[in-house]
This record gives sequence, structure tokens and C-alpha cells, in this order.
Amino acid sequence: MQDAVAWAIRMASEKLPPLWARIEPVLRPWTERLKRSWKTILIRTFAICFFALTVLTLGVFVRFLYDRAEISASLEKEKMWLRGQGDRPAKPMIQILANDDSLIGEYLPQRESRIPLDACTNQMVWLSRAAVSSEDKDFFTHGGVSYRGILRAFINNIRRFSVREGGGSITQQVARNLYIDRSTPGLIRKIYETFAAFLIESKLSKQEILCLYMNRIYMGEGRLGAEEASWFYFRKPPTSLDAAEAAMIVGLFPSPVRYSPMNNIKLSLHKQEMVLDAMERDGFIKPGEQPGILKYFKARYEITEKSPGKIGLYGASRDFRLNSAPAANDRVRQFLYENIPEEIVREGGLTVRTTIDPIKQAAALDAVRRGIERVRADMINKARDKTFAETQSRRLNGTLISMDPHTGELRALVGGYGVVETGSSDRIWKMQRQPGSAIKGFLYASALNAGSIDFEAEVVDEPVSFNGYVPKNSYGSYKGKMTLRQAVALSCNTIAVKTLHELGPGEFRDMLGRALELSYFDTRERFQSNLTLALGSGEVTPLELARIYGILLNEGTTVRPVLIRSVTDKSGTVLWEGTASSGSRVLSAESSSQAIDLLRGVVDPEDEGTAGWIGQQKLKNPNYLPFPIAGKSGTVQTVPEVLRKFPGLTGVHDAWFVGLVPGDVSVVWIGQDEGAPFPGGGSGSAGTIWADYANSGFRSVTGDFPPVKRKKPVPEGSDPNSIVPLEPAPPPPPAQ
Repeated sequence: MQDAVAWAIRMASEKLPPLWARIEPVLRPWTERLKRSWKTILIRTFAICFFALTVLTLGVFVRFLYDRAEISASLEKEKMWLRGQGDRPAKPMIQILANDDSLIGEYLPQRESRIPLDACTNQMVWLSRAAVSSEDKDFFTHGGVSYRGILRAFINNIRRFSVREGGGSITQQVARNLYIDRSTPGLIRKIYETFAAFLIESKLSKQEILCLYMNRIYMGEGRLGAEEASWFYFRKPPTSLDAAEAAMIVGLFPSPVRYSPMNNIKLSLHKQEMVLDAMERDGFIKPGEQPGILKYFKARYEITEKSPGKIGLYGASRDFRLNSAPAANDRVRQFLYENIPEEIVREGGLTVRTTIDPIKQAAALDAVRRGIERVRADMINKARDKTFAETQSRRLNGTLISMDPHTGELRALVGGYGVVETGSSDRIWKMQRQPGSAIKGFLYASALNAGSIDFEAEVVDEPVSFNGYVPKNSYGSYKGKMTLRQAVALSCNTIAVKTLHELGPGEFRDMLGRALELSYFDTRERFQSNLTLALGSGEVTPLELARIYGILLNEGTTVRPVLIRSVTDKSGTVLWEGTASSGSRVLSAESSSQAIDLLRGVVDPEDEGTAGWIGQQKLKNPNYLPFPIAGKSGTVQTVPEVLRKFPGLTGVHDAWFVGLVPGDVSVVWIGQDEGAPFPGGGSGSAGTIWADYANSGFRSVTGDFPPVKRKKPVPEGSDPNSIVPLEPAPPPPPAQ
């Protein structure tokens, strides 16, 4: 093989030069002509391209000159608006106040960019630094176009064999967002935005351009501008962002969909790190500081490799700049348009005072969200199809209403796990669901009031049949004789149905109508007159259930929910003011206090109450719910046709808990709007949410439930807690 190669080399060296010497003179004229042709072709091509580009540039310039006056006028308006002046001044926001006059909502009656120049210049420090470092490091030195940026982008694109960087300055991006149609061809758009950038630089200061940029750039997830993005992703104003949060938002600028943490957390974190690198290069963060910044950021938002954690977890409404009580604020918005002339609302500057307690509101939001997260995780763990269950679990929701039963003032409102653009309060006011056993407290109160059952009587849990209707107990057996308090504590279905049979389904239906102040026809349309009413077959809203149980704490008198105390305009003139309304008596004070005493057994472990674990925890920890409590749980079982609709999922359809303390009635609901089942024990989950809320939200509770009048002495040797309550105790110390 080596000899053959050596022979070939020797022959080539001997034969090729003479052969080339003969061929080369023949080919020389052709090669010279070819060289001259390529040079001519290149020169002509360059000349044509240059001429075409020149003509195109001139054409775009003529078009720009035609638009120049309009753009200049627009820039003047933008400049005045940034300063809160001009014929398009920033509308003052509508302020929504809690019962202590603290701010819980800022409503924007006219949705638009919201960050004024002063905030951009003096308060949005980290966001401004991140934007300049990442997007246009020469921003404060160039005249509208960064030639170094264009050259740098050109070189990087050549190195990567792709167009990943555009080289456009911040000023060019402002021009592109404000004055160029996205359908315009790329080269024409680039030329036009360059001319527009020079004009913008001549009309606005650098700080004004940067502020306009922050207000106008698209940030993904339907959010326009840094204000909307900051509230959506991090639930805070842009003036409060730290370096890591600002870096993640700025990382969205090149491609909001691609770099959104909601779509690809790994890519989003990588882009965030690149922005922080640029900030370190420019001296905005110290060398070696970045790892600690990122570590704290990931821990704070509970970020993993596959999950954005709490980033953008609860959503946001673009209509509110501040929204710490989403359901209450949404209801305020609806109320304003229904009761105040729209032109006055649109002008802004109103002040709305509400009954919301900010401490209770924060505790309620936290309790609902943590509780729903637990139920969602349980739903996934117990499902056969994990992927399907995960999809359905994201739709699981919860509500919480907390109301003063004497005045009707609403202290806390949670309309769902997350925040939506509109309708955050709909589940509270509009959603009608079966309450299940949660209705039984009012059933027994009605029966006690009518005298169809005796408070101290013994009852019997046994098989019963009413014209073929055979109620079953959730615990699957019959326990025989027991006290009425024990029957309520166990949520015994047979005794509840027998009680309704004695009272009369029609009578109970009418009691529900009177409790909710419904008309004769609405009552009959809403509630059927049959024995299933004892087990909660009628449908009520969460707020209606709170009203029903509020009657017990209000000594038998109805109470109307109140959220808004007054509406005043910017001059202080009262436009609307609430007036107290007297309720009507539905129950006697005695039957109401007796019903509350029965409901205390539900949270009593000695009575084996369905929420007895709450009382057990009270016994172990004197600082846990250190005040009198009562309650009623309820679940609605999932019917077979719904189970077929959601294969692989099992559990209940709805879960409820009504919690009572002196001076407050609260209702918790857990469920899915579409009706998907979630794991059994849902009532325990609803009870957990209420207990978490009450333990952290009630700083102090004074007084006790009304004492109960008794006919019989306490039998010797019996448990006084299961038959009669103890003597009223002195007021407990305030909760820690």
C-alpha cells in the first residue's frame, strides 16, 4: 500500500507540471475574463443594493417627514402625561379603605400606563438599572441609536449563525412600540424606527424616554408595562422590586413568551442570571454578590427546577394597582358602576370606605391559599392519572366569608385562590351550591323554635324509611340512643331527616326564605319541599349560608351583609352613605342559643364531633383558639355521572365549614367550578382553613355565647359537657 502511494506521488510530480504548462496558456484568457466578470457582477450588485437601499431610505424618510408633526405632537402629550399634565392627564385612582382607613385597594377607572416620571426617576432604582444594563448599556451616551450595540449584535449573530440580537436601543424600542405597525416589513420598520428614535431623543429627556419605555413594553401574560408585570409576577409595585425581581422582569423584554417563568422557569432563570451579570459588569451589584441574591430569590418564591413556585401564583387584575382584598375590591368596583354615575367613576379620585378588617383579611387570604394548596396536593397524590389530576387540581378553589352577625359588616372576603380580571367576588355573591350537612344547624334551630324537638331530649339513630326514602349515615352504621347534641356533633342523617319530618319540609323551606328575605315565589323556586332539605339539597351562596348562621348569633334576627360604608369624591363630598337596616325576627333568642350550644359539640372531641380535632388542639394548647367556638361541617357527595366525567378522581363535590365565635360567623367553601371531585375529608380541610383563619385573624374575642336555659338538672354522674354546658366562664384573655 505504501509503495503504491509513493508511486502515485512520484508520477504526479513528474507528469503534472508539463501537462499544466501546456493547458495553462489555453485557459488563461478564460480565467481572466471570468475574474473580470465576477468583479463586475459584485460591483454591479453592490451598486444596485446601495441604490435600492438609498431609494428605500429616502422613501421611508419622506413617509417619516409626513408623520413627523403627528409624532411630535404625540410625544408632547406623552411628556405631559408622564408629568401628570396636559389634555390626557393621569386619572386619579379610586382609593378603597379598610375599616381602620388603611389602604386595601387602588382602582384604575381608566386602564393605561401608570408609572409617573417621578416614580421612574427616584423610586424604580433596580428596574431602571437592570433595563439599561441588559438592553442598552450606552443609553445615556448615544443620541438615539447605539452603533456599538448594532455592531455587537451583528457579530454575535454571525457567531451563532442566527438572528438572536437586534441591536435596537431603548429609544428605538420606544419608537417601535408607539409609532410602527407590527405588520410593516422588517427593513422598513428598522429604518423608520431609527428616524423616529432621533426625533424622540430631540423631544424627550433620557429619563422620560426610559419611563415611557417602562410603561409601554409588553411583559407577557397579557401584561403591558412594568406596573402590571410587577403586580402579576411578584404582587408588589415596581418601586419595591429588588435586584433579582427586576432582573427577571427585564429578562422578559426580548421575548416575553419564551422567557416567562410561567412557561419555562429554567430558561427564565438563565436569562435573569444574564441580566444580573450585566448589572455586575456595570457596577450596580458587587462582584461575588450574585449567588447570594439568586439563592435568596429562589428560596423566597419556593422555586424548583420545574416549578416557578409562587411567582405569578395568584394572578392579578390590571384594573387595580393595589389589591390586597381582591373579592372586596371587585365588589366595590361593581357597586360603584351600579350606584354612582359612570362619568363620575371614570374621572377617578373617589374614596370608598369599607368594613374590611385588614388583619382578618390578610389571615383569610393566607388560610385559604395554604388550605387549597394542601387539598390540591392530596388530590394529585390520590388520583390514578396524575397528569389529569394535576390539570383539574389547578381549578380547585375556595372561599371564606367573615361577618359580624350583629351589624352585618363583612370583615374578610376571599373569593378564590387566585385573582382574576373581573369576577373575584362572584363565588361569594352569585355561586349557588348545595351546603350538605352544613344546613343542619339551622334545621335544628327551626325545629327547636317550632317545638317539634326538645333541646334535652334523647334521640335514636336507627333505620328509617319515608315513602321509600331511606337516609344513610356517612359513618355507615346506626348508633342507637344519644343526646341531641351528640346527634348534631356526629352529623347523624337519620335524626336530621326525622327532625325535618316532624317540623315539616314546607315549614323549613319557608324558614329558609324568611332567613334570606326571599319572596314567596323565589323561596319556592329555590328550595323544594321534601325531606332531602335536611341533608342540604337546596342551593345557597356562601354569603347566604353566613347570613343563615348569623341569625343564631344575632339572637334570632336576620342581618343584611354590609361591605361599603361610604363613597366620597376628591373634594370630600359624600356621594353615597350606608344606612343601618333593622332585621326581622325569624327565631326566638332561646332557640338560637340552644342551637349554638348544639353546634359546640361539633368541635368537641368528647362528643366525637366531625371537627373534634379542633377542640382536641384547644385542649393541648391554651393559646390555640382561646375563646368559645362552635361550628358545622358539611360535604356533598359526588354523583356517578360526575365521576364518569372525571375518570380517575374520587371524593366529594363540595366541602363546607361554618365557624362561630362570639361576634363573628365565618363560612368556608372548597370545590371546583366544574364540579370535579377531590379527596374525602374535604370537610376537614374546610375546617382546617377556618381554624387557621380564626387562630391568626382574631386578636381578641370578648364575651361568650348566650347562656342556655335548661329544664332539667344535670343528672348525677353524667358528663355535663354532653348534656348541659358549664356555667358561663369569664372572658378569656386575648389571643396571642
